[in-house]
Amino acid sequence: MSIHVEIVTPTAVAFAGEATEVRAPGFLGEFGVLPGHSPFLSVVKPGVVTVQTSEGEHRFVVGQGFVEAGPDRLVVLTDSFEMAADVDKAAAKALLETSEKALATADPSGGDFKNAERDAMLARARLAV
Repeated sequence: MSIHVEIVTPTAVAFAGEATEVRAPGFLGEFGVLPGHSPFLSVVKPGVVTVQTSEGEHRFVVGQGFVEAGPDRLVVLTDSFEMAADVDKAAAKALLETSEKALATADPSGGDFKNAERDAMLARARLAV
């Protein structure tokens, strides 16, 4: 038994395939979806999506977005997508340093803080894959 998975960006379907399990970074923490899962919607925060297929495990870095899951299908709508093999670790480290400096000085209620927070989560995900 499998679940059809699609990861969609504003410009393309970045990944489509059959999986036995999917793990993703939700608003309240990481969640997992197996075939037969109850329908649900969730916010996705920047992080690592892991897709377990019959060929093995595939890991991707995604930006913020939404996920819709059901018994036989999971769709992730995200603003960015990177395959683990394509991640530039040096650039991720530099982005994390810049973001952490911005977080230390930005007003927590302002847009600059939210952007720096998102960039820091994305950089940490890139370093984790």
